[in-house]
Amino acid sequence: MSEDLFIPWVLQRATIGTAVLAGLIPALIANLKQRPMLHWYCYGVACTLVAWPLIALPTVHALILRPRTASPEARQRQRRADALALLAESSVRSYPTWIADLRHRSPAGVDRRRYIYKEIKPGESIELIRELVNQSNAVAFRHRGVHLGYVPKRHHWVAPALDDGRRLVAIVDKIKVGGVFRRRAKSVRVRIAVLDAR
Repeated sequence: MSEDLFIPWVLQRATIGTAVLAGLIPALIANLKQRPMLHWYCYGVACTLVAWPLIALPTVHALILRPRTASPEARQRQRRADALALLAESSVRSYPTWIADLRHRSPAGVDRRRYIYKEIKPGESIELIRELVNQSNAVAFRHRGVHLGYVPKRHHWVAPALDDGRRLVAIVDKIKVGGVFRRRAKSVRVRIAVLDAR
């Protein structure tokens, strides 16, 4: 290889090697910020090949880029997915039930079936509220203060468990929807998970 060809060949290889190494800088910064590395690596290599001082562009870009913030709807979807995954865990004991008295309006006059159809999705957590009325074992389901109905009487173990301080979580498992012109929940299946093992 003649000297006239050798020097450009070495410079070309050195430029490619520099680009390959320099591309790692923005990729590593992006990785620290929990972003995909490959995109940032290619960005850095391309800038270095065009003109090596341009490596500053993806590096600064990766440094000042803010992490993605999830929307409230995305966070809510993630919480519901996490709740359903919790029920699938073999180590978590959960028991199927449903919301009784769904057809009646709440004490505040809210149409429970319409409210559930509009506001609640599978995976949503609902509250279990102990109601001490006439020495009964009544346990109500509530969501954001709205009375949804009761735990069925056949699941009489829930009230004493709450009285004993057990950690119970009610998670909506499935909502059966009906109605042609006015969509509403016909039935709501719930799973009650026992989080403290005794």
